[in-house]
Amino acid sequence: MKTEAEGSLTIFSALSLLLILSFLLALLEGARVSGLKMMDTLAAETGMDCVAAEYQPVLWNKYHLLYLDGAYGSEQFEEHKVSSRVMEYVAGNLSKSGENSMFRTKLCEAALMEYMLATDNEGTGMLRQAAAYMKQHLPEDIAKKMYQQYQDGQQAQENGKTDYSVEDADQAIVNAKKEKEEDNIAQDKANEDQVQDAEKEKAESPIQVVLQLKQNAVLGMTIPDMSSVSSNAVELKDTVSKRQCETGTYHAKKTEKLNVFDRVMVLEYIEKYFSSYTEPGKGDLAYEMEYILCGKETDRQNLESSVERLMLMREAANVAHIIADREKLNQTLIIATSLAGFSGNLVIVKIVQIGVVAAWAYVESILDLRTLLSGGKIALMKSSSEWNVDIKKIGELVTDGGKAKECKDGLNYQGYVKQLLFAVKEKKIAYRMMDIMEFAIQKEENSKNARMDHMIGNMTCEMRFEAEPLFAKSNLHGGQKLGRYTFVKHQKMSYSNE
Repeated sequence: MKTEAEGSLTIFSALSLLLILSFLLALLEGARVSGLKMMDTLAAETGMDCVAAEYQPVLWNKYHLLYLDGAYGSEQFEEHKVSSRVMEYVAGNLSKSGENSMFRTKLCEAALMEYMLATDNEGTGMLRQAAAYMKQHLPEDIAKKMYQQYQDGQQAQENGKTDYSVEDADQAIVNAKKEKEEDNIAQDKANEDQVQDAEKEKAESPIQVVLQLKQNAVLGMTIPDMSSVSSNAVELKDTVSKRQCETGTYHAKKTEKLNVFDRVMVLEYIEKYFSSYTEPGKGDLAYEMEYILCGKETDRQNLESSVERLMLMREAANVAHIIADREKLNQTLIIATSLAGFSGNLVIVKIVQIGVVAAWAYVESILDLRTLLSGGKIALMKSSSEWNVDIKKIGELVTDGGKAKECKDGLNYQGYVKQLLFAVKEKKIAYRMMDIMEFAIQKEENSKNARMDHMIGNMTCEMRFEAEPLFAKSNLHGGQKLGRYTFVKHQKMSYSNE
């Protein structure tokens, strides 16, 4: 008997095929979801890179610092300006995938979650950027030698500290003379002659010479032509260092202070990118290093204050030299004895001797500053061969416009300003640096309202993406209809390691 096979599909087979097809579509949809996540991640990363590429140009071109102007040149910092920019770039990247792509997705929302401004944490982030840049150009072993120089400078100042001054010595002589005059015990002729000799010596003493010199401004004694000093001035009431700055929302632990290596790098950065008296600039202030040190409104005020501080530093170092030199110390004792020996009081003689030391160091320091301000170099601690002033001719070199001879291995003027800056608090250094940066930015036509406390160094943005199911409209358990997929990304942008 012949039978003819007929094509047929049982209900079971149909259900099985449907189940297999649903399973395959579910797998395909699962793979698509993974692709959507990758697509969103790439769009978020690329979008944030595009935003980061809009860094403030003056800060990069002039100072090699990377910051995003969160106010985009306007007067007000508003988070939505940044988040809107993020949305614009991310949405643009997504649109390039095409409407017909199986990975089509869209960005529904972008919000700035946290961000750090240049002025946050007392400006430490900006200082770290500056230090990181200098590390690319300055070997660590050189930086360590420089740090040793800063320590040597501080040690020299410590060694040169004394309990008495030129003024104390002069007053001690005056008091001793009065005591002699008021002494009820009859003095013999020898004592009278001794007091008279002391009066004569007093009139010609180093102490009197220096007391006369101190009536003049230090700046006038160290710069030959005061008309050459810059007259530039700025208004400081609304600068970074004076105003109440914006604050970011970054919630990481407080940034640690700079280590000594980074601090040395910052000082080298300041010398490289900021002007000074011996290398004046063309900005709002011609002497920027002096402003960072002193924070005053005019170039002249900053220079004067800097020179006065340098004078104190050189005085201390020169006092330390005299004290360590037995021959010089003996000379000061001879002079002190001639001035105050009539008192018969060794304590008074000691006070006067210290005054003579201070007077000698003062005159030597004036000559040092003249050399530094004319572009020369002076050693932190001088050797005997580098010393200039003869105690017997202490006034002549000053009035004749003399200068100290250069020291081959000494520091120049900027080197000494850095010595002084090493002792200044990091916040003052950072904010005054940013004052100058802000002046430079605001000179640009499109950045007249720019502020350093609007500059974002790093930020985290939350982005919410949505996509529709494509291959599977319902799940396999119960046949419930699938809703939209929602993906949330937290994307970070950072110009530094903060």
